[in-house]
Amino acid sequence: MHRYVLGPLVFFSCSISICLAAAGVKIVRGDIVDPSGARVAGARVSVVTPLGVVRSFPSPDGAFTCSLPEGSRLVVTAPGFAAKSIAAEDAGPALTVRLDLAPVVDSVRVAGSAIDAEASRQGGSVTIIPREEIEQRDEPMAIDLLRAAPGLTFSQTGPAGGLSGLYIRGGDPKYNLVEIDGVPVNAFGGDFDFSHIPSQELDRVEVVRGPQSAIYGSYAISGVVNFVTRDAESPANLDAAAEGGTYRERRFGVSGGGTLAGFGIAASASQLNTDGPVANSDYRNQDLMLNAIRRWGGQSFSLHADFDSSENGVPGPYGSDPLRDFTGIDTISRNKNNFSDYSAHYQAGLSSRVRLELFGAFFLNNNGFISPYGFSFNKDLRAQFEARAIVRVTRYYTAAFGASGGTEQVTNSYITDASYDAFPVRRRDEAVYLENRFEFGGRFFLNAGVRVEFLRTAAIPSDGYSRPYFPAQTISSANPKLAGAYVLGRTRFHASFGTGIRPPGGFDLAYTDNPALKPERTLGADAGVERRLFHDWLALDATWFRNRYRDQIVILGGSLTRLSHFQSGNLANSLAQGAEFSARLRPASWIFVEGSYTLLKTEILALNGAPGLAQPPFQVGQELIRRPANSGAVTASIRRGKASINVSGVFRGSVLDVEPTYGATGGLFRNPGYADVGIGLNYALGRGVTAYGNLRNALNRRYEEVFGYPSPRLNFVAGMKWALFKPR
Repeated sequence: MHRYVLGPLVFFSCSISICLAAAGVKIVRGDIVDPSGARVAGARVSVVTPLGVVRSFPSPDGAFTCSLPEGSRLVVTAPGFAAKSIAAEDAGPALTVRLDLAPVVDSVRVAGSAIDAEASRQGGSVTIIPREEIEQRDEPMAIDLLRAAPGLTFSQTGPAGGLSGLYIRGGDPKYNLVEIDGVPVNAFGGDFDFSHIPSQELDRVEVVRGPQSAIYGSYAISGVVNFVTRDAESPANLDAAAEGGTYRERRFGVSGGGTLAGFGIAASASQLNTDGPVANSDYRNQDLMLNAIRRWGGQSFSLHADFDSSENGVPGPYGSDPLRDFTGIDTISRNKNNFSDYSAHYQAGLSSRVRLELFGAFFLNNNGFISPYGFSFNKDLRAQFEARAIVRVTRYYTAAFGASGGTEQVTNSYITDASYDAFPVRRRDEAVYLENRFEFGGRFFLNAGVRVEFLRTAAIPSDGYSRPYFPAQTISSANPKLAGAYVLGRTRFHASFGTGIRPPGGFDLAYTDNPALKPERTLGADAGVERRLFHDWLALDATWFRNRYRDQIVILGGSLTRLSHFQSGNLANSLAQGAEFSARLRPASWIFVEGSYTLLKTEILALNGAPGLAQPPFQVGQELIRRPANSGAVTASIRRGKASINVSGVFRGSVLDVEPTYGATGGLFRNPGYADVGIGLNYALGRGVTAYGNLRNALNRRYEEVFGYPSPRLNFVAGMKWALFKPR
């Protein structure tokens, strides 16, 4: 298939001359101000054509200079302000862009669509955590920025560095596609540990809830999380932070960028060390990131590289002990993880109606684990190429079509052949897709698309015991998506529908005698309404969602062996449904308050061919583990003069969990709910220097996100940060 789809697209892209002279370009200089006339620092300026974003960059000091091609528009966004759009023909050489207060965070280029569109014009459920919030909250790791997002629940095994899984709208942690600058970084089978992404390198975080396989393919079953790193087109800048605190926590980070030899450059380096609350709970994280971009004419070429190294002790479950089998803290087990991701992106405007994009990406993850039983390792590798064309068909209709080809593989100490030698499990993923975007009168926005996936798993040798030789297998899957938004005054209606797939993981394939395991699948939908009140000071949103999971892989044993002559099969089913409610308040420029509440009901459904039966120890109708029926968060940011205070509170109701030492085979138990409050203070000392302090778990509550693994009690960090940039 790849010869007939990828080949012509690559040949087409390489054979067309795209050295086009820029015609009708207007140079614009401007200031971005709030209703009082004060400059808005940190606003983002984007040049947008009917084909999408041409250029997007932050304005640290509220001033900008850019070129506007004929037929484009200037879009200015900033957290807590309504987006402002100005057509090129209406823009003079000197502009004052006045932003109105509004309790929103918008972006013109966001995950959720292959065609650039503001988050507010998409039908799906999108959350954006902007750079401004990242800087104000002073959290060292990105996981702590995400906890307050609606529909998201984390389960982390204790302190920093503990294994962290994300449940989006009741989905499994293996059901989230995770990207860094668009590079998929999931392990083979979908797993991703959220503990190790530092905030120092980030420009923003994008979360799209709901199935997204129509756009992204494998693993985008429950949603997509995209970590977007520092912008290489920012004006010259340099910032650094240093802090210390409880458990001998030490953190240092430095980031900067500017223009060098015609290239826009952004780089970041950070290190975090902490001893942890108990023996062998120490954690180290080191990260390096580099972005570069070059533009000429209607073309651009960008590069991204990111390397992260971490190591942490694994003390084991030293908290709740329902079976009284705790024998003491594990002082031997340690985990070391190195991962890196790299990408290249080429973009060219072939005409005012056609844009071509080429992507190449590579991801490598090496994990080593030392336990009392010896050393084990896991290695994940992924390479991917994609070609896409975006065509402006009519004034109201834009289409994106493309093809991608990639390969992924996993090698693990426990995935072995008959000679007990580890071998790589390989899979090739090729796809073609089409997305259509319709826009009518600036009020109605509709996206409809489909992606056809061809998954080819290479032959797997016998393990000489229970797994026979598996010949190579190819599975095809078509995943559609439909999303729409309608704006009527201050009310926005939005809805989406889609499907998702997760191919079997390495252990799914290695520990079965079933040569025909299929991908796990979901069918999901949501619908909601957003309403702005009190002169746009207050925004309320209510969204209903439903995800039906099927073809889930289950291990068969005992009385369930009659369901299949194989050890495992695609026989399990489950359901997650509920509602998300959010409120955002921005009555003045110095205060921003957000709150969210998620009501969730999950249910284990009967196995195929076995009415009333589920895999032991679970029962039909029982809730899924670690999915709270009630959860929510409140965050508030208040700025007065040189000081700012940030308060964040997260609560989670009780959940069903497993016995800490032996897992589900040891029994199921209730894990009580909890509330966690954090307080941060920033004070500007002048000359770009700010002192800050964070009080974590300010209520000093004892709680466990994962049953048996206590989270840290009251702790504190304090530090200094410097922000330097070249004023315009």
